[in-house]
Amino acid sequence: MSIRLPTIATPSITPRAASFARLCSLNAGIQLVWGAVLGVSLQARTLALVPHADAIARYSVLAAIGALVATIVQLVAGRSSDLERARRGDRTRYYLLGIGLAVPSLLGFFFTPSFVTFAIAFIALQCTINIASGPYQAIIPDYVAVPRRGAASAWMSAFQSLGNAIGLLVAGLVNDLRVVAAALVVPLVTTMAVVLRETRTLARVDGTDDTSRSSVRSRALQPLLISRGLVNVGFFALLDYLLFFVRDSLRVGQKDVQMTTAFIFLTFTLSAIVGAILAAKPADRSDKRLVVSIAVGTIVVALIVLAMATSLPIAYASAGVAGVAWGAFVTADWALATAVLPPRTMATAMGVWNIATTIPQVVAPLFIGPLVVHADALTAGSGPRIAIVAACVAFALGGAAVWRVPRV
Repeated sequence: MSIRLPTIATPSITPRAASFARLCSLNAGIQLVWGAVLGVSLQARTLALVPHADAIARYSVLAAIGALVATIVQLVAGRSSDLERARRGDRTRYYLLGIGLAVPSLLGFFFTPSFVTFAIAFIALQCTINIASGPYQAIIPDYVAVPRRGAASAWMSAFQSLGNAIGLLVAGLVNDLRVVAAALVVPLVTTMAVVLRETRTLARVDGTDDTSRSSVRSRALQPLLISRGLVNVGFFALLDYLLFFVRDSLRVGQKDVQMTTAFIFLTFTLSAIVGAILAAKPADRSDKRLVVSIAVGTIVVALIVLAMATSLPIAYASAGVAGVAWGAFVTADWALATAVLPPRTMATAMGVWNIATTIPQVVAPLFIGPLVVHADALTAGSGPRIAIVAACVAFALGGAAVWRVPRV
């Protein structure tokens, strides 16, 4: 007679694809919120609470303050979570704290009756959700070994695009704010719970630095920031002037211009999911810098076609190709960052890395706006085309700058 001993479940050291999906799912919940809030609801709620003449000015100030707060909170929370991981081997309490506090902030954002309380709720939302998302930036290097980070980054990239797309649709098509709030809160809390449960089943990757790579990492951050910053200048130049391109260059009627712009951007966003999937294996098996360059080069070609477009079918096709390439770029860029940033301070480094997203939101309109105005003064409708050409230049410079990042 044999005695069967009970088996004890041990954490998996190498997560499978299903684990990647669960680990990265919170990115869908977070980006669902930002797709709705930053894409539609922040503007719409400002218009509802502020006289029309003052709405744009107040919106601009509030959006800029929000971006600044997000940057500061990510840096502080990232550094704090790195210290927490060094002491306790875990940083997941930041996910629970941040998302838990974000829920009442999100409800206040949608239901507060005055602009002052609405602005407070928005800043509170930026604070709380970034308490979670700052440390969450480090989840791939926390639980996924280097050879599989390209595949994990593909899931992160795909969830980012999926969350943004769904959030944009929810906020743009649903008029009942109660439904919108529920559609954001429930997935946010659910994906947080999924991630917290998944982290309990996986072994953490050793966070000590590899001395053979430490000198490479010390030389990598600055060129990585420059490359990513330039690419994001191109992205925001495209996003900021897309509506004006549709209205003034493609001459879509005022009645349909908002919906047409939304569908073009939605085409771009959904196509990015395909690009993320296609880039998973190349980001693992080949030089990540090459994947970035090919992706950015494809975006440049697609945007040149878009800049010359005279019809909507060409615009949609160009947006689709550019979107696939954008998804590939985000995947390879994320994988490159997790490979070259210092593992013991990964969340802090990711917070610095994200500055290359927030600063371009200010830089793009500051430098490209005068070009658009001047070109439009010379030839009506040419300004937005110039903005897309300027975006191409920024993308090309960013793709070239990535080769200053040492290979790891």
